[in-house]
Amino acid sequence: MHSNKEIPEWIRALRKDQLSFLETVRQPGPYGRFRYAPEGCFLPHEPLSSGYAFAILDKMKAYDGLEEHKKREWADYLRSYQDAETGDFYSREMENLCPPPEKNALDLKYLVRRMLTRNTSGYLKRMGFPPRYPVHHPEVEAFTDKEKLIAHLDSFPWDKSPWGAGSHGSMTTGWLFERFKQGEEAFRKPTKWAIEYMLEKQDPQTGLWGNSSCPLYERVNGAYKVLIKLTITFGMLPKYPEKIIDSVFRNYSDPAYEMDGCNEFDNAFVLAAALRATDYRKQEIQELVLSRLPFVKPFQKEDGGFSYFQNQCITTNAQVQLIDRPRPQSDMAGTATFVEFFWTAFTILDWHKELGWRSLWEGVPEKPVEL
Repeated sequence: MHSNKEIPEWIRALRKDQLSFLETVRQPGPYGRFRYAPEGCFLPHEPLSSGYAFAILDKMKAYDGLEEHKKREWADYLRSYQDAETGDFYSREMENLCPPPEKNALDLKYLVRRMLTRNTSGYLKRMGFPPRYPVHHPEVEAFTDKEKLIAHLDSFPWDKSPWGAGSHGSMTTGWLFERFKQGEEAFRKPTKWAIEYMLEKQDPQTGLWGNSSCPLYERVNGAYKVLIKLTITFGMLPKYPEKIIDSVFRNYSDPAYEMDGCNEFDNAFVLAAALRATDYRKQEIQELVLSRLPFVKPFQKEDGGFSYFQNQCITTNAQVQLIDRPRPQSDMAGTATFVEFFWTAFTILDWHKELGWRSLWEGVPEKPVEL
């Protein structure tokens, strides 16, 4: 355990810095409207950035202190993007900023709707304001048939692109579970089948997903996509935790590793998840996390936020081009993912209580969910 005296002053100032950044991108009027970055945005506000803003405040326990009328205005804003008939969340303005789909590729507008539906419904539940209409997830209705479910999961590129496959596989599993939680018993077994399928894809030698020919960062990020669903939603402990930990250490020394918001957060989360199952190399992990903090600092900009890349914002997020060109400024994706990195790092270092942040494992089932 690391002493609270070791906490750098810039880390102690993170809460104030993030609040300052969010004020620079918050739009006037009813609360909850945020734009993606300070300059160059195609849209004045959209639900993706609004959701990121909530996630940032929530991890710092700053959302709880908002006035009730602001919370309701924020929820009403997010709810306004839900379709009454399908229960999906969507933004035509965001969809219009998607590039044309490549031949034989998934429709990007469909992917945006999937992402907004998953994220926004989750944010609203966390806010205490559930969606106005039931979220049906109709695409999983066929998967009460095991063969159809397995064929669907098999369609994802688990060997060549475990990052993407893990994302889609976890999303499918989550939606099956949502249907079960809504009282539909027919989705109990499909949820279990999907979990079993993803676990069978895990490599016992590395604890990761994907073929050995994949870049290591791709495999670690794929592990994150699977493990965040298994650990946060289902309360499961990772299999092969020691192998997972060794793989993340190798990832940091791999020549192909490139530092950005997602990679740093995914590494930290995978380590934190593994530590729930073992104390293997715990002190080394804490020292590693401490050593990463100085590398993160240059991503922070003068307004307190973070850019996804060190010297420029990321212009496209979740298939949508939100900014006209790369600029040396903070952006919502970078700020949110680095805040997630800090949230995870503070739990590993046992700093979260001193800093007033949530624990990574707050609200996670104490025992694995029984299906």
